Amino acid sequence: MIPLLNVPESTRPEGWEIWYDDAYEVSAEVVRGFARAVRDPHVPYGARGILPADTPVPATLLAAPMFDAASALVSRSIPQCNLSRIVHAAQQFTVRRPLRIGQRLSFGARLASHVVKASTDIIVIDVTAYADGDPHVEAVITIAHSASAGPEVDLDAVADRIMLAGTGPSDSDAYTAGAEPV
Repeated sequence: MIPLLNVPESTRPEGWEIWYDDAYEVSAEVVRGFARAVRDPHVPYGARGILPADTPVPATLLAAPMFDAASALVSRSIPQCNLSRIVHAAQQFTVRRPLRIGQRLSFGARLASHVVKASTDIIVIDVTAYADGDPHVEAVITIAHSASAGPEVDLDAVADRIMLAGTGPSDSDAYTAGAEPV
């Protein structure tokens, strides 16, 4: 988890419940490694040498640090939150300005909604990545948490069934094992 910095209200944009100042740096090697992992056709991840400065940076590179910011709000919203009972249901990115290699990013996060249905918390969190004081990438993260689901409930299987089109394979276990998804 990214450490929460005690940043004065006056130095961060308004409206964020959580603010992580200078929390992430977009480095060429991180971009190359991420592009290799997701087979991004726009990044020359297989070539040797330094990536050109105008190499496009995939917005989804920020999924992990944005989820870190969101998880701090989840732990505030659900007392005694059992992390093994969380399903990352959806995430939507909006690119306001393209990211560039070498940028240092700060993150703001706020709770957009928290609804409880059928003993399941549905939490929506807005997270925005800022570079040079300007918003660059915004994300809306939807998380489900069920404290009442028994241990017999396989939350990995549940996550596979609710995964949205375009966010990954419908059967991630089969995918990572090299099998054809069912």
